[in-house]
Amino acid sequence: MKISNINVSVYRTPPSVAWEDATNKVQGIEFIIVEIQTDKNIEGTGFTYTVDIGGTAIASLIENYLAPLVIGMDPLDNEKIWHTLQRQSRRLGIGVNLMAIAAIDIAIWDIKGKVFNQPLYKIFGGMRSDIPAYISEINLSKDDPLENFLDRVDDYIARGYQTIKFKIGRDDLEEDIERIVKAKEKLGGGGKLLVDLNQKWSGSDALVNCARLDALGLGWIEEPLLHDNLQGYVDLKAAVRTPLAHGESMHARSQFLDYLKAGAIDFVQADVAFVGGFTEWLKIAHLSQAFGKLVAPHFMMELSVHMLCGVPNGFMLENVIGGSFQELGIAEGSVTIENGIAYPSEKPGHGIVFDKKALISIKLNPDDVRNSFKGGSK
Repeated sequence: MKISNINVSVYRTPPSVAWEDATNKVQGIEFIIVEIQTDKNIEGTGFTYTVDIGGTAIASLIENYLAPLVIGMDPLDNEKIWHTLQRQSRRLGIGVNLMAIAAIDIAIWDIKGKVFNQPLYKIFGGMRSDIPAYISEINLSKDDPLENFLDRVDDYIARGYQTIKFKIGRDDLEEDIERIVKAKEKLGGGGKLLVDLNQKWSGSDALVNCARLDALGLGWIEEPLLHDNLQGYVDLKAAVRTPLAHGESMHARSQFLDYLKAGAIDFVQADVAFVGGFTEWLKIAHLSQAFGKLVAPHFMMELSVHMLCGVPNGFMLENVIGGSFQELGIAEGSVTIENGIAYPSEKPGHGIVFDKKALISIKLNPDDVRNSFKGGSK
């Protein structure tokens, strides 16, 4: 079997609800979708994404440089394909090139699932057929009163979620603490709260503020510092008891190894789109297992559910409000979540079927972006 053709397209849409965290107010999510055809009429779909910026650059990198490299290769040779793409793009550094490779790699694995007539979670290892899920909201607007936040917590609990993640990082830490305390009261003893800073604090601020949070019984504190501040995470880990979650902003396996060797990370949050697809994500998961750490992949729940059910050290699935393909109206639901438990699609491959008509309406026009882009970073 040989790869005969690759099509690339890019789309842009706002999240289905407003997204704002401590460091960014999101304008749009960009999806770069790759369709790979083979000479055996088996097709695979892959994708990667960006927040606000870079979708056209990634699409051009795939279309003009990477796709031609794999035409004629056997899609079952995912390691050979991945290393070919990585070696040819490595002079770009790490980041954009791996995000581009991810789209091709995910499509390759979709083909593999279809060839073997198995859902990906079984090909990845088949550790389990379901995984606990947590609800994750991105709402740190100054216009969001405490009462509205607590109403949403009630709704999450009513939907069966016992673990809730929300953003903190307001200018007044007391406001963050009040939300944590009130939400914990609603969850009761059986629930768990996770908080996310999106790299808001400096090293000194994190040491002071996390000491305050330490007494609140949180499940984790996520990305309190800049993602590349390894020494800061080492210092913070030594000073607080609350687990630290990190990794969504990292790209290379070597970066994760540095944090694991330093004992600076408790939950590993590698994003399948940012690290180069399934081929590399699985290596990071197994590396984390060797250090006794659980993996909790960032976003992309339609793919993450397969990864978590495939490996032994999967923790929980992140269901980001406003970001699932079903909420965005661009694909059939490929993840079922009932009473806080997520079930992967049993279709061969990843099971995601995009709605072509819906995609047409959000196809990215570079001129539109060029004339309107203002960026969302604070």
